[in-house]
Amino acid sequence: MLRTVVAVERDGFDIRTLTLRFDVPSEDFNLANAVRKAATDYCKTEQGRNTFECNRSCFNWADFDMFVPQEFCERYGFRKLDAVLSDIEVDLDEQLVDEFALEE
Repeated sequence: MLRTVVAVERDGFDIRTLTLRFDVPSEDFNLANAVRKAATDYCKTEQGRNTFECNRSCFNWADFDMFVPQEFCERYGFRKLDAVLSDIEVDLDEQLVDEFALEE
């Protein structure tokens, strides 16, 4: 089963989103909890500890995507598939069709 996580970073009026896709075993699988466990295990390694310390004791979703190898995910029953940064931010409720344009 595929699950999608949208991580949002807000800095004033600037917004960035990172969309991550995962393969999980079931609909009720607690993906966020499994990601935390995999990230913690990774940060217990020498390379992970270095990453954590270079980030001023912070390890977020972008770090997870960039640094955590698949083997750490598989230990907790899921797989990372892909991730993309958004190019364009839009309002979900934006009206895309002008009612009067339909009458032309």
